[in-house]
Amino acid sequence: MQFPERFAAGLLRQGARACALAAIEALARQRPGLVEVGLPATFADPVEDTRVRILTLAESLDVDRPELIAHQMAWYKVALAHRGVAPEYLTENLLAIRRALEGQLPIECHAALHRHVDVALQRLATAPTEIPSWLEGDGPLRDAARRFLLAVLENRRRDALDLVLELRKAGASVADLHDHVLSTAQREIGRMWLMGEIPIADEHFASRIVESCIDRLSTTIEPAPPRHRTVLMFAVGGDMHSIGLRMVADRFEAHGYDVWNLGADMPASDLDWLLADRKVDLIAIGATLALHVGTARSTIALLRAAPAETHAPILVGGGPFAVVPDLWRIVGADAVANEPEQAVRCAEELLARGGGS
Repeated sequence: MQFPERFAAGLLRQGARACALAAIEALARQRPGLVEVGLPATFADPVEDTRVRILTLAESLDVDRPELIAHQMAWYKVALAHRGVAPEYLTENLLAIRRALEGQLPIECHAALHRHVDVALQRLATAPTEIPSWLEGDGPLRDAARRFLLAVLENRRRDALDLVLELRKAGASVADLHDHVLSTAQREIGRMWLMGEIPIADEHFASRIVESCIDRLSTTIEPAPPRHRTVLMFAVGGDMHSIGLRMVADRFEAHGYDVWNLGADMPASDLDWLLADRKVDLIAIGATLALHVGTARSTIALLRAAPAETHAPILVGGGPFAVVPDLWRIVGADAVANEPEQAVRCAEELLARGGGS
């Protein structure tokens, strides 16, 4: 048998829906009220919600880092607390998952299963249900971030865009506008949605405005002396997030790199073909959610298995890598960066060393 954690992860991925059905059926018998009430319309039905939780548990087991499933449970605790879901739903759901999986997994996998679920249960017990605003305090350009967000929430798209462009004209750097206005506003929008203060439509609208701002700001970047180095960037297959990638791409271009940004949801199967006749000096890979960790790992393995002449150092970033600091090593990358400027510094260090693994 493989390591029990990875073996269990594979079984969970294959049988996630069947296990979710078994867990919800058992929970409906034991606590019918919890299942009958269901979940908010903005969430999946209980079976699909449980399937996603099992898949996250699979990712947690696959890298043997229970912080991944624990982090997701803390996120759900906030979301459901502000949508009228019974406080015990998540705990009972996770216990039902454990019971269902005990009947599906070999006995050799039970210790790993219990360890990961126990960490998640402990986090649930202590995690807060309130998250402080990202706009509190007196950080750099904080007032500008507040005014930008207000314009977005009041459907004043042109005012939001003009505010950012006027700040740029007044001397604010693209990096500061990315980091302290656009990113801060995005985080606050995410917090507001999580706490049930705004609908998902507002989050989508804000993202479109942020993308427009990134587009306009990119035209104001003064070209740096060329480094004659090419960075290939993409988010792994299944990851539909691209705003962070676009900010990182602009930061690389501002430092004189040629950037080949493939955007979101890049299938790993095409990478060897793509790199066969195109030289890149660095590969930057994004994985936004815990559900994307396994895909990042398999994508990196595919890149490592390609002909040696296509190899380049690999940099990763995204939410899971902030939650688990050593995750980049586990998935086989050469470095990790969770902020745009850090990505450029890491790239320079990797290239100065002459490559990666």
